[in-house]
Amino acid sequence: MIDWLVSKIGTLIAIGIITGFVLSLFAWQHGVMVDREGQLIADSISERIDSLAGLEAAISVDVGFGNEPEQLPVYINGKEYNINITTNMVIITQGNRQWISSFIEPIICQNLSERQFNLTSYDELITDAYAVIPSGQDFCIERASIDISGEIKYISLVYIN
Repeated sequence: MIDWLVSKIGTLIAIGIITGFVLSLFAWQHGVMVDREGQLIADSISERIDSLAGLEAAISVDVGFGNEPEQLPVYINGKEYNINITTNMVIITQGNRQWISSFIEPIICQNLSERQFNLTSYDELITDAYAVIPSGQDFCIERASIDISGEIKYISLVYIN
């Protein structure tokens, strides 16, 4: 009788260990998929900004959210996220998770109403650039021409519509 009871307890322990292993494997796999989705969003935004880099033309691209192709998803793992754009990188944040992607050239994170600058005021724009965009908030990526002390230069701008 005791042998029968010990075998049943051993079987229950083995089932518990196997179940725990399978559940932890699924949790790990889910975490990997969430990380992949966040990184794809960061890379997608970075690629859109880089696609305008180097163009010697004025162009504006609106970035929207939704389920259509070319739109960004509103949620990662069913939760909203923030898009932090700095001078040289995009950082997607959600809780304590972050996904980072960098750009080819520096950008300015504001819509410039004034398009004529001297060198000092232009350098201040580059170093002070930072934008936080919540998911679901459409934003614009623009390639614009500006006059810097008489020289025409094309720069990339990112700002909320």
